[in-house]
Amino acid sequence: MIACVIPAYRAGATVCAVVSAALRYCDAVVVVDDACPEHSGDLVAAEFGANAAVRVVRHERNGGVGRAMKSGFAECIRIGASIIVKIDADGQMDVGYIPRVVELFEADPDLIYVKGNRFANTDVLGRMPKLRLFGNAMLSLLVKFSSGYWNLLDPTNGYIAFNGLALAEMDLEQFADSFFFEISVLCALGLKNARIAELEMTTIYGDEQSSLSIRKVAWEFPPRLLGRFLRRILLRYFVFDVNLGTLYLVFGTLLLVGAGGLGVVEWIQSAVTGLPRSTGTVMLVVLPFLIGVQLFLNALMYDVQFAPRSDHVFALRRPLVRVRAQARPAAERDWDEPRPIGDSLRRRADRHDDARDE
Repeated sequence: MIACVIPAYRAGATVCAVVSAALRYCDAVVVVDDACPEHSGDLVAAEFGANAAVRVVRHERNGGVGRAMKSGFAECIRIGASIIVKIDADGQMDVGYIPRVVELFEADPDLIYVKGNRFANTDVLGRMPKLRLFGNAMLSLLVKFSSGYWNLLDPTNGYIAFNGLALAEMDLEQFADSFFFEISVLCALGLKNARIAELEMTTIYGDEQSSLSIRKVAWEFPPRLLGRFLRRILLRYFVFDVNLGTLYLVFGTLLLVGAGGLGVVEWIQSAVTGLPRSTGTVMLVVLPFLIGVQLFLNALMYDVQFAPRSDHVFALRRPLVRVRAQARPAAERDWDEPRPIGDSLRRRADRHDDARDE
């Protein structure tokens, strides 16, 4: 069963159209009304109330996109969904990519997670607002450190999909409630060395205003990313395993701390006595410090070299799969053109069209 989760907040004008489009490719659509002031859940229930494939989950209080997604995930798991796709309610995500996502999961049973990638096509660099592009670049770099997925090109993309069976075995509460949700998912999967894939896709940048402020990201995200980075290092190199990277980190830390401490002491003594330190004393500080820096660089290279790559669910050895999708925006697509989506998906789309015509 293919299920779609649509978190809805201030989406009254677009949510019903998104649900209708998602039904072309999904067996079930779960709309999560996250205390939407525009009553998105009521609008969906009124228009699709007779359709058993559409379910509405309501929150009494707004909990954020992460909390909405966790409620939607729980409902999809309850109905036995094997593939769970997230689609935003604002209509900016093209549901035409869902068949490509399904193909990835069907081709690789060990695949856990599929996410969108806006940057495989360099044309997006010209369309994305410059401030947003810079922010995404800086945030992506920090996410690489925190998650361990060094070869991800677009870790902050919100077009995501899960293997439902694997998701059912995870603790949903480990995912963040807020806009940090997508990043927290990557960090949790990175600890398991989970096999993931990226799907190239385009994103439309219009005049819409993001509800996530740059100031909020700059203030809240770095501490969270630092915490997850330290947790990953502790678990991967000191709890789950002890390896060459562990030795690099231990001896590099000892040398840096020792050299730094000795340097501070010698500098204070030199300032108090007015006597410069000898060349031997200086080298006794500089040489261990440089060796410590080199060991930390070796630890970084080790971490990048053994970044999550997968042959099976939790032991990754192959590079991330990147699939070049060529789907066009929904407004430009001829729905009668052939699409490599499998017989079941094609029949579902045809049935939806027939019902709409009636």
